[in-house]
Amino acid sequence: MSASLLLTQSGAFSAPIRQRYLPAFTGVRAMAAYLVFLHHFNPFLGNAALVPFSALVSEFHIGVPVFFVLSGFLITLRYSTHDLTQPSQWLRYMRNRFARIYPIYFLLTLLTYLAFWKQGTFFLRDIVLSLSLTHSFFDGSKYAGIAQAWSLTVEECFYLTAPLAFWLLRRRVVLLWWQPFVLLAVGICLVLACAPHYSRFTGFFGSFGFMLLFTFPGRCFEFYAGMQLAFWYQQGRLRRYRIRGLLTATGLAVIVAVVCAMVVIKGGYTYGQEHPLGVALNNVVLPGGILLLFAGLLTEDTWVKRLLSTPLLQVLGKSSYVFYLIHMGVMHDWLANNFTANNLVLFILLNAVAVALHYGLEEPLNRWLRPRPVLPLPKFSAS
Repeated sequence: MSASLLLTQSGAFSAPIRQRYLPAFTGVRAMAAYLVFLHHFNPFLGNAALVPFSALVSEFHIGVPVFFVLSGFLITLRYSTHDLTQPSQWLRYMRNRFARIYPIYFLLTLLTYLAFWKQGTFFLRDIVLSLSLTHSFFDGSKYAGIAQAWSLTVEECFYLTAPLAFWLLRRRVVLLWWQPFVLLAVGICLVLACAPHYSRFTGFFGSFGFMLLFTFPGRCFEFYAGMQLAFWYQQGRLRRYRIRGLLTATGLAVIVAVVCAMVVIKGGYTYGQEHPLGVALNNVVLPGGILLLFAGLLTEDTWVKRLLSTPLLQVLGKSSYVFYLIHMGVMHDWLANNFTANNLVLFILLNAVAVALHYGLEEPLNRWLRPRPVLPLPKFSAS
């Protein structure tokens, strides 16, 4: 990846390795969730005078790749030095992951299907797939329940495969950047095997487009970009530059360029990422830009880092997972029907609900379910 060339010049970055809490990355979580909100509720849609802005905002689905790269970075930073091949440590790791994403998701999914049942649109198969987080293995069910939660299936697959990835790297069986190509090959084989039986499996890996956009084999490059950054950070290989904010600015420039390119190539597709070239831009090029931005947040003192580290964005970032789950669907619709249809006011109300649910429900459940931490192993090289 081109980022490796940028990170091997000038003086070495000397910040503490494996710093436990990185405030700017909490702020990033909020920004990623808000990009997805704008993508779903485009404020410029329908205004003929603002068509260029509407086209740009329609591609703000890029908030999802930001989440994926961030997840790859944080999981690697926290767990790559643990021996997850030991059953007790693997169970502890999975219990942590379960505590992080599932309890609040489970409750909100039940609420969603209760609303569907009252509306007469309840399907037992969908609730089983949703509660098991397997719904986005199936093209026909990827939006079942909480529609935006399709991405949690992708996250879940990364959580399950990360211990194996770390083991392979430690044993030097499969090097870091071979692994996503192996996973992509697995995805291609699944499509070739399952697509002819599309109706029987109701879309299980039913097409290459679905596999590339909605499944872990197609989206794994984003996670591996985050993993690579974590290894560089652990090994002290990130660099500072004489040009202030170079990495941050370059990363933002790549992200903006990718969004603009997807607007240009969209053609007859709903979104630019659905174009064959757009898939490559979204799944491969965009993670490189996000990696550079994150490297800047780790090494550079910029206004972007200071903004993302503000107390307000720490609160909003910590509650961003709940916001992501409720920003579209039953909670959004209830607020829109009973209070206001104004998207700006709804955005504020949804954030208020998310903060209340995070501190009142999500965080207490998380603390209750989490096991005690384990001591890490010595670091290893991913190269």
